[in-house]
Amino acid sequence: MAAIDGMLDHAVHHGASLVLIGDPGIGKSALLHAADDHARQGGFLVLQASGVESEAQLPFAGLHQLLLPVLDRVDALETVQRGALLSAFGLRDGPAPDPYLISVAATRLVQAVATQAPVAVIVDDVHWLDPQSHDALVFLARHVDENRIAVLGALRTGHPGLITSAGIPQLEITGLDADAAAEILEHHAAGLTPGDRRRIQQEAAGNPLALIELPSSRWELGTRPTEFEPTNLSARLEQAFGGRMTVLPGPTRDVVLIAAASSEPALGEILAAAEVLAGGPITADVLAPAVEARLLSVDDEEVQFRHPLVRSGVLQAETLSRRHAAHGAVAEVLTDPYRQAWHRSQAIIGPDDAVAD
Repeated sequence: MAAIDGMLDHAVHHGASLVLIGDPGIGKSALLHAADDHARQGGFLVLQASGVESEAQLPFAGLHQLLLPVLDRVDALETVQRGALLSAFGLRDGPAPDPYLISVAATRLVQAVATQAPVAVIVDDVHWLDPQSHDALVFLARHVDENRIAVLGALRTGHPGLITSAGIPQLEITGLDADAAAEILEHHAAGLTPGDRRRIQQEAAGNPLALIELPSSRWELGTRPTEFEPTNLSARLEQAFGGRMTVLPGPTRDVVLIAAASSEPALGEILAAAEVLAGGPITADVLAPAVEARLLSVDDEEVQFRHPLVRSGVLQAETLSRRHAAHGAVAEVLTDPYRQAWHRSQAIIGPDDAVAD
């Protein structure tokens, strides 16, 4: 937090960038939330985006999410830059987008906004951004000097990308020490024996999300493992989240699967696709068991997973045929041809001329 706060304070006058790198569940998102609070208290305009695995093939989807709050200020750009940016977002007819020109336009737009107030650009799950948005973010991060702009991104360890090799300062987020881990378990797993807590603490290896989630996933059904499988932490957490799917009612499980497969969080769209999958009416009430299981939340007519690993854990817990059926159901209720084609492609194996067309 000292490093992040220092970066934001520096950016008020001179601009700064920082990349957080760490394992899933290590606390990157929590740090970004804290940075968001610090920036807003410091008078920053905060622009946010989060990479989503299902949108990684949609060009400029992440950049559109990031710049949407300030698109009404595009008149500050030169005509060519303004046209390129709006064309990339499908808001204006024009030639095929030039990635370099769009990166320049996005940077110029944020710089123009920063003349009125400092701007904090905060992006989570950079590794799941579409390549075009990833490149534009890196371009912006490398051109913040003297512009009152702070760029803060977070991505998982081991994911290659331009942002990790572009000379942008990096901060590795490592696990908690033994005392802090023991304190978390004392609060979240007080009903376990000291021996059980020590075993979980050893398996979690300082990962705070694992410290919170593994106790319930391992012991809530009354089964105590005799030994821990030698799987990586990401897989273990995905299994922990996905394992909760097995106790959900059938209609709830259908809706949660659709939400995990969908490329948008819109509740109405998810319920409509779930009705196709289930072959009958579905109402928002069926999500209550999933909310109680802390898999997701429903706010402002959107379904939001508690953590990206919940989404991947849900998909991992389902069969291939169920995942195909879910994508097919989403495609059936969509009108956007781009998204419809993407979901249709996820619902098949092998070549298909109709989907290719």
